[in-house]
Amino acid sequence: MSDNWERRILHSYGSQFRLDIQNPQTTVGGADVYNFYSITDDEKTCLVGHQQNGTYRIYNDGTVEIVGGQKSDENGVDIVIAGKNGDVLINADKNGRVRIRGKDVTIQADEDINLTAGRNVNIKSGSGRILLKGNTLEKDGLKGNLLEPAQEWAYRVFENTGLPAGEFDSLRSAFSGVQSLAGDILNAPDQFSGFVSGAVSNAISSAGGFV
Repeated sequence: MSDNWERRILHSYGSQFRLDIQNPQTTVGGADVYNFYSITDDEKTCLVGHQQNGTYRIYNDGTVEIVGGQKSDENGVDIVIAGKNGDVLINADKNGRVRIRGKDVTIQADEDINLTAGRNVNIKSGSGRILLKGNTLEKDGLKGNLLEPAQEWAYRVFENTGLPAGEFDSLRSAFSGVQSLAGDILNAPDQFSGFVSGAVSNAISSAGGFV
């Protein structure tokens, strides 16, 4: 079916603003019901419109500001963003940050709250406390002062190798990875000779049971 251009209404108000109604040219959301277009002197454009699939769009080349509550009640709600049946997505591309600031910030979920970071997760408290409360509290990691010594990765690597317990603290204190560990062994071979021979003895003793 060909586009019905007869239904289109186009009003231009000068060279920088126009109203386009029932443009038959389709996009991802289908044909447009209406669009407001504007452009600045330095060619930054803004589009506000409604599409046939029900999507309401706000596109702007510059900053978008939403400010409310200048004259509302002190304890009232100034701005509401609600998703009735789907997700609410806030995304900062490239080097942007998502910042939420207020006197008190509450994050509440009926089910799960997931925090995932590609690098660090930092939780800091000023003059107050940090409270972790739940039916089950668990921790898991490779190293750190929250872990029991036997849970640390360096301990687990040398489990059942015969490493003398008195020698391991000197290794663990400076341990920062496999590369560091290799350097320690090369620089102080006598320190680790005991656990190597102990590991060999353990292997021989274990094998003897099958002879």
